[in-house]
Amino acid sequence: MRVHSKALVSTAAIALSASMLMPTVALAQDGPDEADEENRIVVTGTLIRGVEETGSKSIDVGAEEIVALGSSTTNELLGEIPQATNLFNARFDGDPRSADRQQVSRPNLRGLPGINAATGSTTLVLVDGHRVVPMGVDQASFDPDFIPPGAIEKVEVVLDGGSSLYGADAVGGVVNFITRREVDGIEANATLELGDDYEAYNLGLSAGTAWNNGSAYVTYNYYDRGILLRGDRDFAAQGSWNADGTVLTPSGTQCLEPVGEIVTWANFGAGWTSNPAAAALGVRRTAVGTPCDIDAEGTFLPALERHTVLFGLSQELSDTLTLDVRANFGDSHVTFAAYPLGDTVSEQDPNTLMIPGNFGDTYDVASVGFSYGANSAYVDRDQTQDLRVYGIAPELTISLGNDWQIKNLLYWGRSENSRLLPSSNRTVLLDYVASGDFDPTDVAAASPGVINDILNFEVAGESRQELALFRSIADGPIFDLPAGPVRAAFGVELNLEEASLRSESVTIGGLSAIPFRSEARNVKSVFSELSIPVFSMLDLSLSARYDDYSDFGDTFNPSVGFNFEPTEWLRVFGHWGESFNAPTALDAVRTANARFIANAAAGVPDPNMERTDPNRDDVLLVEGSGGGLRPQTAETWSIGTEFEPVSDLVFSANYYNIDFSNVLGAVNPQLASVVLLNPDKFIFNPTQAEFDAFLAASSNGEQFADINADDVGVIIDRRVANISSAQLEGLDFSVDFRTELGAGDLNLGLAGNKQLDFVVTDNGITVDQLEFDLPDLALTAYAGYSLGGFRSRLSLNHTSGFDTNTAVAQTEVDSFTVFNLFLGYEFQEEDGLLEGLAFRFNVDNLFDTDPPVFRQQRNLNYSGFTLGRVFKIGVSKRF
Repeated sequence: MRVHSKALVSTAAIALSASMLMPTVALAQDGPDEADEENRIVVTGTLIRGVEETGSKSIDVGAEEIVALGSSTTNELLGEIPQATNLFNARFDGDPRSADRQQVSRPNLRGLPGINAATGSTTLVLVDGHRVVPMGVDQASFDPDFIPPGAIEKVEVVLDGGSSLYGADAVGGVVNFITRREVDGIEANATLELGDDYEAYNLGLSAGTAWNNGSAYVTYNYYDRGILLRGDRDFAAQGSWNADGTVLTPSGTQCLEPVGEIVTWANFGAGWTSNPAAAALGVRRTAVGTPCDIDAEGTFLPALERHTVLFGLSQELSDTLTLDVRANFGDSHVTFAAYPLGDTVSEQDPNTLMIPGNFGDTYDVASVGFSYGANSAYVDRDQTQDLRVYGIAPELTISLGNDWQIKNLLYWGRSENSRLLPSSNRTVLLDYVASGDFDPTDVAAASPGVINDILNFEVAGESRQELALFRSIADGPIFDLPAGPVRAAFGVELNLEEASLRSESVTIGGLSAIPFRSEARNVKSVFSELSIPVFSMLDLSLSARYDDYSDFGDTFNPSVGFNFEPTEWLRVFGHWGESFNAPTALDAVRTANARFIANAAAGVPDPNMERTDPNRDDVLLVEGSGGGLRPQTAETWSIGTEFEPVSDLVFSANYYNIDFSNVLGAVNPQLASVVLLNPDKFIFNPTQAEFDAFLAASSNGEQFADINADDVGVIIDRRVANISSAQLEGLDFSVDFRTELGAGDLNLGLAGNKQLDFVVTDNGITVDQLEFDLPDLALTAYAGYSLGGFRSRLSLNHTSGFDTNTAVAQTEVDSFTVFNLFLGYEFQEEDGLLEGLAFRFNVDNLFDTDPPVFRQQRNLNYSGFTLGRVFKIGVSKRF
């Protein structure tokens, strides 16, 4: 849909919010000629030049604001927007716990459900108004962090569905990164970030030249940060809470010093049981050894090294022809740390062995967890992710006269993505245990050959994704009305998409012998838009788009919007439209994969008390593709107002409503409400037949064929499917005030989002997501002062507390508020050789505030995210 309910956070609010971050270039830069720029770029919420977006209000961050902002990463910039619920006061990077399944960071405007399960995204990311090649081994979405910060001229965020103009994925909204037109000279910058056990470096260089009818430039950015472990932050501890919630103790069992358990089974006449309710018969559990803090050595923030480059060329070929070319390259390497790799082995129980017994007989079954790190032959291998992306986009603009023009765009892009998770071969392990060559209680005694044979194994994945598109858009005036010209845009687009994937559990390096599975498809589209000045106070827009997919069929998405301005100080606007998110080409080549997680069943909510046997404490998790995916669809509408009672004081508010259907995703195994909604996705106390069926559906199922189903407390089916629907309502709001104070300027503001309703329906059961475990308010507030070349700002980011029914001895989780400080100075023209030199000093999380405690058993025990107090020192210079 394209009438955008642009996020009612004012431009000034986001600009000042951004200014807390370290710069990548100087405070000011020469921009392109305004008239020429109007001819070159249209507003994200419309395809028609020279008109304002109708029915919507956007978050716009312009060139000067972005330069002043200088965020360390592009996703950190998006994390200043309260409506980007997965980034605001939360992780700007992917969650390390899902590093083997999630490789790219994706903004999720409006917090639509299913984002971490689907390969694609319900927020469309554009660069210069067009989609770019998707990235990821298990994902198909462009990561905004691969845009060099120094190349960004403007960011426009639209918070309404945009499928009537842009097609798939624009359900929650559209984020459009507009690159700079020119750089005339050299710009260099460097930033150092320091915190407890943390440091990062951000270096950038831009160089270019301009001539009478054109320009060319190249921008390079290098970002390098060290790793943070969970043990480096007190609040990041994981483990098991006591029932009263007072003590959190480590619960790892695959330790350098083996940790085991003896389960005493009892015979009740009709068979054997390990149910603790039969304690009178002698059933008991006896711990052997002391659990270790495996989680403390896990990754809190992975190490990252990234290079990004963007080349830009603009050339007027004649009075009627203009050529713009953008080419980009990005490469990143991410490294995760972990406790030395381990395993758990168990003896078979008497039922499996079919041991006869009499009433009251007992039988001991031992299990032991261990780490291979106890053996001198063990070599620690890192879990890694590698992403590479490159593309080129030439665009030819043809002026036809009578204010009509045609923009013809060609784009080709490719991403190469890989992930590697060191693992062990359980089949080989159990053979060595059976032969006596490996004693799990004395790992150090095993020969190097045995250790190397067991650990010659890894879970590896590689993907290649390509996108080629052609788009042609003509726009101009059709006829005149008394209030002005009726303008129109007409366009056609062809997308050619291809995805290739290979993913398997193999011997080290063995993935290269496995062929890629590939899928190609095409999408043919036509679209149009009308801008109608009905009368002097009322503008109307109409848009529609038809997309024909070669794999799943066609879709039609219309929208309508209006602007009503009865006075110069009041504007009322609204929109209605339909949008969709299509399955990706990658979905067609994905398969299901199983993961075995020892001793984790207690961390899965069990609201119906189905898991009656605590001995069954392992989890089998099945992820990947379930096949037969259909598009997600949405109907959205909003109405808002912008009110300026006096000069430089602006109030705005916007109500939105999203009816989201055929929601594509997978269940979240951390929420009790999800377990209640999806009983078929959580198989408690599975039978051997159920266990075998899930292994048979998984490409790596043979790896777990030795697992005894009687040890598995729950099977979680997280294969992607169209599993639900959702209804969301909310309110965006902002206040912005500017005034002179002394010789300088004072800026005050507040902006945020209040979720009014968020219900999810599965299998005919509707659950209010705001009732438990989800904050419903996010806001940012700031006070900034500037004088000459000096700028300062104090800001806060706040998310509300919430009720919980999943935590241990806890019914409420506190709110989370972080303060940030920015101070900067840029030398002015009168400073001679120092002109263009700028210094910045930032303190993120000024008061070193920890996220609030959220006592989730064996899961994250905090809500929100922070690195703690981080100092950022930056310098930049224009030559």
